[in-house]
Amino acid sequence: MNEPFDLKRRLGALGLGVLIFGLVFGFVLFVSTDMRLDYAIGAILLFCSGTWMGAKGKGDWWTAPLLSVPLIAAFGFLALPHIPVLWPHLVFWFIAAAIGAQLLSVGRPRRIVSICGAGLFVAVSLWYCMRYVPEQVARSLSHFRDVAAPTFTFQPVSAGPVPTGPMTGKVLVIDFFATTCGPCIAELPELARVRAELRDKGDIAFVVVASDAGGDTPERFKSFIQARHVTLPLAYDRGGKAHTAFGFTGVPALVVLDRSGRVRLTHEGYNASEMNFRRDLVQFLKTL
Repeated sequence: MNEPFDLKRRLGALGLGVLIFGLVFGFVLFVSTDMRLDYAIGAILLFCSGTWMGAKGKGDWWTAPLLSVPLIAAFGFLALPHIPVLWPHLVFWFIAAAIGAQLLSVGRPRRIVSICGAGLFVAVSLWYCMRYVPEQVARSLSHFRDVAAPTFTFQPVSAGPVPTGPMTGKVLVIDFFATTCGPCIAELPELARVRAELRDKGDIAFVVVASDAGGDTPERFKSFIQARHVTLPLAYDRGGKAHTAFGFTGVPALVVLDRSGRVRLTHEGYNASEMNFRRDLVQFLKTL
């Protein structure tokens, strides 16, 4: 007699887990790609859902796995291949669901343990979001090098001086961009602020580069950037040849060439959780 009820209860937990996955990834797609926020939202939703099911007498040891598996599976498939250092997301999301599921469904002694566990989990989560994620994401995306740059030539798009190739005696910051790329758009204001902070450094040049490989045309690219009131120099990489020559596979992709034209830094991808992106880039450019 209990089996139909158990099956219904567990399907309900799985359905709630699918809803949580939809809410978290909807936030990522339409609001922010900040990996700290998607972790926090997922953890809060899983904890509250587990607590609700436990309080209603609908929780058991299957609740935590069934609640968390849709989000864990989707994140593991979609995000971890690009940023493997975020694997603790998966563990912490399961723990959030497990603590919530047991918090109100156990006797008083175990409930006290669960409450203490919840407090510890909050403390660890704060450290994870404030220290681990920003540092590890920045480290995984940035690669310091000292290698010869490939030969490349860009087509100027904006008016005024536009770097179209290596600039002997000057540092060159190249940002490969696409108008359909959310992280590219999020990174653009940060890059503009970097240039503003270094405006007295005439020997550091910047250029934002789009290509038809990303589905853009020079006209669309120029109009898109101007609509956002960004005044960085713009260029076009026809066929994405330079982007490929630098070894990039996606956008945004940042490369820094030193005064002798050698590649000193590449940074492929961007996430708002990189709290020190602008500061670190400014400091690095000042050392060249």
